[in-house]
Amino acid sequence: MLQRHVASLSTTCSVAQKNDLLDRRRKLEARISAYEHRMLVIMKLDDETLWSTEVGKRQEMDSDWEDSSDDILARYPDGWFTPEREGITLPSALAPGEIARQSLQPVAMIEAELQKGQVTDALEGLRLALGEKSLCFRAEVRNANSQRTTLRAWDKVHKFDADARQCRSTYRYACSALQRLHVEPEYLATLHDITDNDMKVAGDLTDEGRFNQRSDSLAWFWRVGQTDESAHPRMQECMSECRIVLICPTDLCLVYRVSWLRAKARYSRWSEELRIVGYEMRWTVNWFRWKGEQWRLRLDDMEDEERPPGLDCYCHKQMTLWSSLANEAENQFASVLGHPL
Repeated sequence: MLQRHVASLSTTCSVAQKNDLLDRRRKLEARISAYEHRMLVIMKLDDETLWSTEVGKRQEMDSDWEDSSDDILARYPDGWFTPEREGITLPSALAPGEIARQSLQPVAMIEAELQKGQVTDALEGLRLALGEKSLCFRAEVRNANSQRTTLRAWDKVHKFDADARQCRSTYRYACSALQRLHVEPEYLATLHDITDNDMKVAGDLTDEGRFNQRSDSLAWFWRVGQTDESAHPRMQECMSECRIVLICPTDLCLVYRVSWLRAKARYSRWSEELRIVGYEMRWTVNWFRWKGEQWRLRLDDMEDEERPPGLDCYCHKQMTLWSSLANEAENQFASVLGHPL
């Protein structure tokens, strides 16, 4: 969070901003120092301890704001301490083989469980942030009727987007730590990377009338997690219970209302379309028969002495034509539907 605050600062920081940053760094340094004193008692590392080189690279952080943070830090004078860029003592920060050499397996197991909880919390926060972002798009951005309301709505969107990116950074950091701890491969196989496309707002939430929605699907992190999120005020009304077949047919899963309404809307739309198509089939057959009946009435309206042989032949031809079209359409439609119209 402090790194994001540094990245949000402008290139020309004021004295008040620098003092605030200095105060935040002092508080963070005090917390890190207190933590290190406790961890030295728990882990009891020796002088030959090797540290992992992957931790310093910060590959799990977002590159879009990490580069800007480096640019700002380059403008500070030499000796300016940056505790937010320092690593902390954890089993995942050790080099490969150091956990077994120093018999830190129990501590590593505890960290692994904590990192798993961090992954769950990060995914939950990501889902909530993206849900709030979608709701803000639909309820506030689209309904803004002035420049002031538009700017306020977009400020909320940017805030929720920043929260979502922070949750993604936390998730990546926890996944990187779990990979260095070598936890069970089955669990690691369920943790996929969160791309920029996964962070986008679903199009049918902001524009329900758009085309080409049949192949759309929610990102993978919307379908994982078994935590109880009912404590959040938004999730009070965004949950629905349904039975779905995953691994066990009797599993009762909680499905987000945004996903459930999306599937229900498609089902309702397709059911309505199926009914309409059935009616259109009947209307087509009835129209063919109506055309044949019209030619029969025209033939009956004329008297025999006024009806030339050519007209009589043409009327019978049209009656036969429209009757054959009706019979052929009825047979074709019945074969598609599996039952007669």
